[in-house]
Amino acid sequence: MNELFYILLWVCSILLVISGTDDVLIDLMYWFNRWKYKRSLPDLEKATGYKESNIALIICAWKEYKVIGRTLTYALSNLKYSNYQIFVGVYPNDSKTLEVVKRIAQKNNKVVVCVNSKDGPTTKADNLNNVYNSLKRFETDNNRNFDIVLIHDSEDFIHPLSLKLSNYTLMYQGIDAAQIPVVPIKDNRGKFIHRTYCDAFAEVHSKDLIVRQALKAFIPFAGTGMSFKREIFRTLEKNYTQVFNDANLTEDYELGLRLFKLGYKVSYVNLLVDKADISSRIATGEYFPNNFWSAVRQRSRWTAGICFQNWKMHKWGGSLKTKYFLLRDRKTIFSNSMVLLSNLVFALFLFYLLGFSLGINFLDSPVRENSALWIFLWICFSFMIWRLFHRFVFTYHWYGFRYALFSLIRINFDNLINFFATFRALRVFMTMKNKVVWESTDHY
Repeated sequence: MNELFYILLWVCSILLVISGTDDVLIDLMYWFNRWKYKRSLPDLEKATGYKESNIALIICAWKEYKVIGRTLTYALSNLKYSNYQIFVGVYPNDSKTLEVVKRIAQKNNKVVVCVNSKDGPTTKADNLNNVYNSLKRFETDNNRNFDIVLIHDSEDFIHPLSLKLSNYTLMYQGIDAAQIPVVPIKDNRGKFIHRTYCDAFAEVHSKDLIVRQALKAFIPFAGTGMSFKREIFRTLEKNYTQVFNDANLTEDYELGLRLFKLGYKVSYVNLLVDKADISSRIATGEYFPNNFWSAVRQRSRWTAGICFQNWKMHKWGGSLKTKYFLLRDRKTIFSNSMVLLSNLVFALFLFYLLGFSLGINFLDSPVRENSALWIFLWICFSFMIWRLFHRFVFTYHWYGFRYALFSLIRINFDNLINFFATFRALRVFMTMKNKVVWESTDHY
């Protein structure tokens, strides 16, 4: 037993020190660059005063009849922008969703129904390509050329000022594409699993994307809340078989890589309307899965696409900096798998402490004081405290003290979801040789 414990301790400590060093490096770069980033953000008062460009807003849906009506109604009622058109991609065999969208389109001519030529589900990328083709036909038929293309999900609460911000950022600041934060909604209906998304997104969309931008690395898109100059899509048509790769489960991530390779300037814009109010962020609000296996299913799609598919498709091309961020993205395969192993080691450690405190020799200590393993374990412990501190800080800045305090408990369940998602992702990736399909996510 002691020999097994000793081996597990060494394996865990080495891997956790490597991964922890990477995380601390990103954290330090964030704290070093955060003020410079804040100073670079646009002046919202100035942004809202510029002439409105012509915006096409794309939404794709597969079996989203429960939420698509709310999303469209909310957008049409609340957007503080007039020069836009909404294109909604639906499938002919999804009659419920099709009926909801058609009903809204009949009442408001800002909504255009784009019926896919194929039965669903295909992939989100395939549906996006279908909508893009409909958008081009609309431009020709109506002699109307769009300047900006926005992409949102069918469950989004689109911020009223997001189109104003996209208009200013892309048309008047020299940015080619932009991503705004995705904020899981803080709501009384949001239970434990949904709140793990609140914690994770608060950290990633407050820190990681800012660091990537500061280092001029490629910025992966989040699949929603992303805007592009119209000309980008013409360039993508020339350089790739499809604008969106319909063989990729995470076409948004790949799109970030494509634009980086083509030399486009992508910006991440995390802007508060009122600097004194943390809830005034211009962001895309949405509900995420609220039960364990729905969360596993959604995250396994992300892992299968980002880690397995994009690794296979794009290998390790690019500069050393690009390789580093590819490694950082793909290391989740291993770090997620470490969760149960590290928890097992921690459980054995508690078992040892219990025996020591009771004077019962359950386990002999496998670690000699001041040995190499002893030092490694103290480094791991320090990294854990550092990680919990940052999870608390970022969750606090988005959701307040109560959410931040309980995030320290939820992080263990977040890790457990990611662990199961990694193994499911491997199975998803292995079966994609037959057919790549879009898995619809349940949103409460």
